[in-house]
Amino acid sequence: MIFGLFLMMPVNLQAQEMTPEEAIIWGVEHNIDLESIRNNISELERTLKILDAAELFQVDFNATPIWCFGDDSISTEVDLSATKLITADFNLSTKLSWETDNFNQFDLEEINDEINASIYLEKTFYPDTLTENEKQTYTTENNLETKIAELRWEEMEKQIEFIQDYLNIIRLEEQLVITGERVILAQAELDRVNEQIKLGEGGYQQQTEAQITLEEARNQELSQKQQFIQAKASWVLTLGLPQDTEVVLEDNFNLVKTLNAQMEDLSIEQENIEQLIEDALNLNYQIQNSERQKEGLVKELEWTEADGKPKVNLVGGYKYPDEEWYMMVGFSVNLADGGAQGLEEEQKKADIEQQQVNLDYLYERLKLEAEQLYNQDTYNQLNLKTQELALAKEENKYDIMEMQFQQGTISRTQLDQEKIVVREKEIVVKQAEDQWLINRLELAHFLGFLVQEM
Repeated sequence: MIFGLFLMMPVNLQAQEMTPEEAIIWGVEHNIDLESIRNNISELERTLKILDAAELFQVDFNATPIWCFGDDSISTEVDLSATKLITADFNLSTKLSWETDNFNQFDLEEINDEINASIYLEKTFYPDTLTENEKQTYTTENNLETKIAELRWEEMEKQIEFIQDYLNIIRLEEQLVITGERVILAQAELDRVNEQIKLGEGGYQQQTEAQITLEEARNQELSQKQQFIQAKASWVLTLGLPQDTEVVLEDNFNLVKTLNAQMEDLSIEQENIEQLIEDALNLNYQIQNSERQKEGLVKELEWTEADGKPKVNLVGGYKYPDEEWYMMVGFSVNLADGGAQGLEEEQKKADIEQQQVNLDYLYERLKLEAEQLYNQDTYNQLNLKTQELALAKEENKYDIMEMQFQQGTISRTQLDQEKIVVREKEIVVKQAEDQWLINRLELAHFLGFLVQEM
């Protein structure tokens, strides 16, 4: 099963209002944490381009003026050289040099008489290893693949985080509305008690209790209002939204409806969860990146071992004007280095062993996290059913009290208070649904059911 949280659509940069979907899309594109990863990717891509350019012909031109004291003459020594790395073990270079008394006027005959030229070919026969440029390219490509995999994963993680924070804002707003109604009811109750006192039908103890209830409701409203403002401001900051943009808050918007339907259809049963987790771990980006790091360390060990081997190369060339062709075999070996080569190889082997330990630990830790996500999913389903039963019980209680109100046995205030209790229970049920959805999205993401296109 392959899910996408939503289609990546263009967002109007000048829009004063955004839907929740547009805000989340914007957040994926502008979140500072994701931007940091993208900047790392861009930097690595630029490095690869620089390394690729180093494989092309490299041409250097040097002109050196020479002042001769005594006769006040000035001459210029000119060098033109070019190098090209044909393959990892085959290098071509050529050089032209001459000296002229007048740099502004070139005399072809004079140049031909004074020019010195050479062509130089070098072929490495042993050991068969990469050039420094190719080593850097390999390492950079390895790091680039690691960052791309991290970005894919983190983009989906951020989308889930944005949805979770948004749902929390919606629930805070709903609770704030209910608390405001509690303040109104508490004020009405205090007014009623004051009227009874004027009529000589109430006591000051009831008045004190009503005042305390009102102050508590006001304090709760103030606290929840601050929580709502801070949660929304934090969400907007995390998304990186423009300052003049307002997100239109709406409960159960299309994205949540779609995700709820998809997550309900997602089949994750006890009998197949172990296999699903094992398959997911083999494809997990952290596991793959850790294995990629280990492969890089193995390559570094191979390069280090090659540095300690004898080196054999064949050199051939041509010199002009001597018109001399030559060939020679080069052989070099480090007879003594104080043990540095052995220590470097030993360190590389130790790094590989430590990376394997880290990889094994990472595998077990991620496996445990996946099992916890599955167990939490089971708990969330049971909790949701429990909260739904509690809501049904409270709704039944409200129906009974409504009949009592019609019969005149309870007051309108008592009925309204019970109605608020029912609405609070509805929010608790929604919070349980939110918790189930977010946890299941995280589980589905871990299992590889959510795929973000790059």
